Amino acid sequence: MFKKENLDLIREKIKKDHLKGYLIVTGDPHASEYAGEYFLEERKNACPFSGSAGQVLITLNHAYLFCDGRYWLQAEKELASSSIDVMRVGDKDVLNFDEFINENHITPLGINTLMISENTFNKFINNGIEIKNVDYSLVHEKKLSKEKIYKIDEKLFSLSYLEKINQIEEKLKKNHAEANLVTTLDDIAWILNIRGNDIPCNPVFYSYLYISEKYGTHLFIDKDKIDFVIKNVVIHDYNEIYSFINEHKDVPTLLDPSKVNALIYSLFNKPINGRNPSYLMKAIKGDVEIENTKKIQAIDGIALLKFNKFLEENISNNLNEYEYSEKLKEFRYESDKLIELSFNTIAAVGKNAAEMHYSPTKQNNSIVSNNEIELLVDSGGQYYGGTTDTTRTFLIGEPTQEYKIDYTLTLKSLINLSRTIFLDGSTGQTIDIRAREFMWERGLDYKCGTGHGVSYMLNVHEGPNGFRYKKVPERDDQDKIVPGMITTIEPGVYKANKYGIRIENNLLCVNAFENENGTFYKFETITYVPIGVEALDLSLLNDEEIEWLNNYHQLVYDKLSILIKDQELLSYLKLKTKRISKKLIIL
Repeated sequence: MFKKENLDLIREKIKKDHLKGYLIVTGDPHASEYAGEYFLEERKNACPFSGSAGQVLITLNHAYLFCDGRYWLQAEKELASSSIDVMRVGDKDVLNFDEFINENHITPLGINTLMISENTFNKFINNGIEIKNVDYSLVHEKKLSKEKIYKIDEKLFSLSYLEKINQIEEKLKKNHAEANLVTTLDDIAWILNIRGNDIPCNPVFYSYLYISEKYGTHLFIDKDKIDFVIKNVVIHDYNEIYSFINEHKDVPTLLDPSKVNALIYSLFNKPINGRNPSYLMKAIKGDVEIENTKKIQAIDGIALLKFNKFLEENISNNLNEYEYSEKLKEFRYESDKLIELSFNTIAAVGKNAAEMHYSPTKQNNSIVSNNEIELLVDSGGQYYGGTTDTTRTFLIGEPTQEYKIDYTLTLKSLINLSRTIFLDGSTGQTIDIRAREFMWERGLDYKCGTGHGVSYMLNVHEGPNGFRYKKVPERDDQDKIVPGMITTIEPGVYKANKYGIRIENNLLCVNAFENENGTFYKFETITYVPIGVEALDLSLLNDEEIEWLNNYHQLVYDKLSILIKDQELLSYLKLKTKRISKKLIIL
């Protein structure tokens, strides 16, 4: 854990190696958004920040944490007593870590090149930054996971793993490649229809996958973690990847330089730069995946409905955020299809909700009472049959007029994008404005993307689809939106020391119509959870928006009612999905 003297130890190493700085990247050698504890320990030793994303730059005289708008408030609170400056990436005139290093010419710079992509490495080199491959990690207390991997019934997939490998081999020919080294863990799990437990909430396993029609398919993994045969796949130990590459370094191999770490990339003599074919294949769900996901969304919707009822019945009991998050987990585990949560539940009351990624713990939490306006709950599950990610902001106290306006604007934003019809070729960046326009008209904005792709029994954050108004290269989620992609929409209003509001649904892109002007697409909402209406300022909603909300609630009722046997819960569902009118809420 963090100690101020750890920074001094690192600075001694920097000085000894005649460097100007040392960069600690949050991640692992596989470009994972969330990494296993083993790889997170270095940053935890050097910085007290607990967020899931951020880079730490240490120089001889200063230390900096670079993080985006999701973590500004959290970082400033956690680093208040440290000597580390918070760099609010995305704020006016604030540079990202690589831009900052280039601008201030911090060279030579020490980096563990296993932890950065080839693209990032080249960006430094092209800007005159000399990179020295060093690892200043303090002693690792944790070890890589030894948990077993497990197969998923292939009836839950549109394609078998052998069919996926064959399709990838065909795509390699178009790139004039004889092989593809896949280093991203979710791609490997998707290709093989196998899941693991190496990263909490992300059912993946540390491995590399080499695919070649000529040289065969090879999986590099801790052999103790696998106790079944994968037909037509040769199993190697995880660390044998280096000797294997040395034997095949002259094979024209497709590598994604935005994902492959710089050390691995440097071992190939004939790399062919390009995306892994699996990246887009994974994002476009087949009929089996779509059908199963809809079923799982309904199961998850019942868990959230039970939670809403429990919250209303217990608001006077002064339970805390953590206790409510644990109760929601209990409701999800009532389904035998749940594998684990898809991320740590965000249950944030009052001003805590202004921190986008606030997450309560048993030790650190706040009481949930009607002295506060709302409880924001962002949660999801990994199920056999799909992945969910839903946010609802529950009214628990008396809303101010300011709050009503902000809540209504959030709903209007969600409705507007959900109703969008768009021409083939449109990207997430093209149509993001549909969610933000009502916010921008009033000088409001949320410092994050509007939404991200959602996996199928894999990482809850998935590219290349996503909604954001500006390009963020490291996100790589600005591809065109096409049928089969599932993307969240989660607009919000966040006001420091006041409250945070977010409403989130999952949208499936489907065909709309085709005419002489081209092919048009639309969205089908596949999240089935009532949206609270008590805090709405109905004067800000037009008739079409009210009709959308009524139709959505009818959909929710239709999807959930057929699964509910408890009459009390069914009555509660009817109450939460009642039609509303412009003048009044019809009870």
